[in-house]
Amino acid sequence: MRIWLVQDGEPIPGIDQNTRDWRTAMLARTLVSRGHEVLWWASTFDHARKRHRCAAPRTVDLYPGLQVRLLHGPGYKHNKSPQRFWHHRALATAYTREIANYSPPDLVFGSIPTLELAEQSVRYCRKHQVPVVVDVRDTWPDLYLNLFPAPLRRFARLLLITEFRRAEYILGSADGLVAVSETYLSWAYQYAQRLSDNDRVFPIGYSYRSMESSAANEDTDSFWQQFAIRSNSMTMTFVGTFGSSYDLVTIIHAAARINSCRPDLDIKILIAGDGDQGAKLRRMSEGIPSVVFTGWLDQSEVGRLMRISSVGLASYAKDALQSLPNKPFEYMAAGLPLLSSLSGELEHLIARHQIGLQYKAGDTQSLVEKIVWLAEHPEERIAMGQRARKLFDERFQADMIYPRFVEHLEQIAEIKHHV
Repeated sequence: MRIWLVQDGEPIPGIDQNTRDWRTAMLARTLVSRGHEVLWWASTFDHARKRHRCAAPRTVDLYPGLQVRLLHGPGYKHNKSPQRFWHHRALATAYTREIANYSPPDLVFGSIPTLELAEQSVRYCRKHQVPVVVDVRDTWPDLYLNLFPAPLRRFARLLLITEFRRAEYILGSADGLVAVSETYLSWAYQYAQRLSDNDRVFPIGYSYRSMESSAANEDTDSFWQQFAIRSNSMTMTFVGTFGSSYDLVTIIHAAARINSCRPDLDIKILIAGDGDQGAKLRRMSEGIPSVVFTGWLDQSEVGRLMRISSVGLASYAKDALQSLPNKPFEYMAAGLPLLSSLSGELEHLIARHQIGLQYKAGDTQSLVEKIVWLAEHPEERIAMGQRARKLFDERFQADMIYPRFVEHLEQIAEIKHHV
C-alpha cells in the first residue's frame, strides 16, 4: 500500500543528526519492513531546536520505501506564541495545495497535534474516499486553555470555539482513532461522539534500536569526569525540552534545600536539553553545585548519560495534560526507576508495578522527601529500576507495539476499500 504519514513536530532521523526514532519514525520503519511505500509529510522547521532544517520545501528519500516531504512554514521562537499558530496554518495551506497534485494514497495517518494538518487530511480523505486514521498524542485544543488564567478559561473556550469545532470534525469523521493512552482515547471520544471497532490504544514505546546505537560508544568515563560525578553518587537525570509542561523550577528548589539541609548526601542532578525557560533555570541554579545543565546532547550522548544515571526524572507541571509520554519509556528501557509528578495513568503504572516514586507537582518538600528516600535506600532503588526494565521488556518495546499497530492500519484500509 501507499501510505501517507502526516506529522509535524518530531525529530526526523536521517535529516536531524544523531536523533532516535520517535513514534512516526518507528511506525514508518515498520510499515516499510512490511512492504508498504511511505510518504511522511513534515516541516522544514525543527520544533525542538527552533530552527529551520532548510530554507525551502524539499523532498528527501531517507531509505528505500520512505520519502519525506518537508513543507515550508515561517517557524516560531516560543511554543506559546501567535507565531506558532501562523506556522501551523501556513503548513496546512501548503499541504492542501501540494496534495492536490498527488494520486490518492491507500491510507492517510494523521495526528493531533496539529489540528490544522489533521483537518486537511480528513477533508481530503472524505473527498477521495481514502481511509483516514487519526492518532491522538495530545489534547488539543483543550491544551490551549492552559494559556489563560483559570478565571478566564470559560471565556477562552468561547474565543476558541472554531478550534473545538475543528477537533469535533476531525475526531468524528475519522475512520479510526488510535491514541497513546486510554486517557487520550477517552478524551477523543468526548469530541468524536461515536465508538468504533477501528479505535485502539498503542503506547508510544521505545525502540531497542535507539539503545543499541547509543551503546556503540561505551566511553562513559568522560561523562563521570565532565560532570564531577563520583562512582557512588546518586545521579538523577532529566532529558527533554524546557517547556511549560515540565516543572524544572521545583527540581532546582529541591536541590537547593537538600544541599543546605542534607550536605551528607552525594546527589547529582543532570538536566539535559534546552528550551524557552533555559536562561531562567540556569540563573536559578547558580551556586547549587549538585545541579548541572548539559545542554543539548545527541543520541549517543543521551545513551551514555542514561548509563551513569540512577533515577529518571519525569517532572511535570501541575496542569500538564500528558498521560503516557515519551520520556518515561526511555528511562524504563535504561533500567531506571522513575521519580514522577505526573498524575493519571503514569502514576498508576508506577504504583502498580513498583517502578519508582510519585511526588506532588510543584511541591518542593514532597520532592525533597522522595529524593532523600531514594538516596537512603539504594537497594530498593535498584530493584525499582530492574522492575522498570522488566515491565518495558514485557509491554513497551517498539518491536512489540508497532507490528500490531501496522496490522491494525492494514485491516482498516482493507475494510474501507472493500466496502
